[in-house]
Amino acid sequence: MKKINLTVISILMGWAMACPVSAQTSKAELLAHLELATGNYCNYPLPSGHVTPAPEGYEPFYVSHYGRHGARYMTDDDPYKYIIGKLDTAQTRGWLTDKGQEVLLRLRRAAADAWNRDGDLTRLGALQHQGIAHRLATNYPALLMQPVDVRANSSTVRRCILSMANFCQELKSMNPQLNIAMDASKHDMYYLTPNDSIDIPQKGIDDPLYEKLDQFRHEKLNGRYQMALLFKDPAVVGDFVDGYQLADGLWNIASDMHCLPELELSFNDLFTVDELIDGFYVYNASWCLWEGLMPGSRPNYYAIYPLLQNFLDEADQLIASGRRQVRLRFGHDSVVLPFAFILGVKEAIHGTDDMENLHNTFAIFRLIPMAGNVQLIFFRKQGSDDILVKFLMNENETSIPIATDCYPFYHWKDVSAHYRSILANANIKYKE
Repeated sequence: MKKINLTVISILMGWAMACPVSAQTSKAELLAHLELATGNYCNYPLPSGHVTPAPEGYEPFYVSHYGRHGARYMTDDDPYKYIIGKLDTAQTRGWLTDKGQEVLLRLRRAAADAWNRDGDLTRLGALQHQGIAHRLATNYPALLMQPVDVRANSSTVRRCILSMANFCQELKSMNPQLNIAMDASKHDMYYLTPNDSIDIPQKGIDDPLYEKLDQFRHEKLNGRYQMALLFKDPAVVGDFVDGYQLADGLWNIASDMHCLPELELSFNDLFTVDELIDGFYVYNASWCLWEGLMPGSRPNYYAIYPLLQNFLDEADQLIASGRRQVRLRFGHDSVVLPFAFILGVKEAIHGTDDMENLHNTFAIFRLIPMAGNVQLIFFRKQGSDDILVKFLMNENETSIPIATDCYPFYHWKDVSAHYRSILANANIKYKE
């Protein structure tokens, strides 16, 4: 197998350096950078590289981080089973076009590589976390290049554990003086993953929105193009193959190939350019609704409030102790996205039920690419009680809805008060 290294990552993601940092997403941008249309399969984009110096006298002393696992295999092999099963049968009946027969061979190769690897971290996913860790230590050497404690917790899912290990290993390689403690236990799952013990308020208009989403998905991923491409007579197989299931499965397979560059396989040729982008529109709207970020939807993000509580409490404890620390947490996109919304970062707060145009104000590739993360960097000044904090979305400085006189830095007393007020007003209740 061919090796992947950090240089390859830079090549694969070189498009990111040309992409605007703005939350606005035009179709022209998607056309110019089709990698973005893979949505939450999107490989981690290199950050802008801009690091605003802290105000005079302030030094970093604490990092609080939550990151999604890196690039992975699909979380199940259902798309392979369905599509290969249908194409196998069609081949025995003489229904496949020459293109269909060639695609079947490609699918078998991809499926063989993915066998028993549902959701597993890929080699590219490991390198993504090494890169994030490397930049963290490089950007904040006053903290990371000193003998300091690093405390890391992960979801119990393998890809998250391995992401944590790769991140911490890179930090240790850069500074052997670090004291790193890693853990992955059910004990911490209540804040590392959506907490299903929380009673989600019964408000919102989910049913009409989900009906609208279902119609939107079937319109965009209707499978007509794929049926005509793969089968000699699409009318003959119309009752045998579900067009939506075919197109949706192929779109996910095509997107996941970006996580496996060593395979040198692509299925983008099974879609028009517009259809690849339509797949992004579908999943962009789906994630916005699933997490309760679409106006009028059920606020499913309530399940992430324990993570906010954890961020606040651990920060206050660390500040009171006078110590320094790097605090790492590793989990899933289903946490990063609603957590960014709860924090109010600018990239996450402009959801709309206009599914066709949602991408203009809300784009999941800016929020939950593979290895997507939220970082809070804390700074203090000797002789001062004023703690400053900077918010990073995928390592890029971002804003939150709190007044500040020193952007991109915010006063922690204001930040803590704001988020603790949100928690108090949420009146969180747990299921009996």
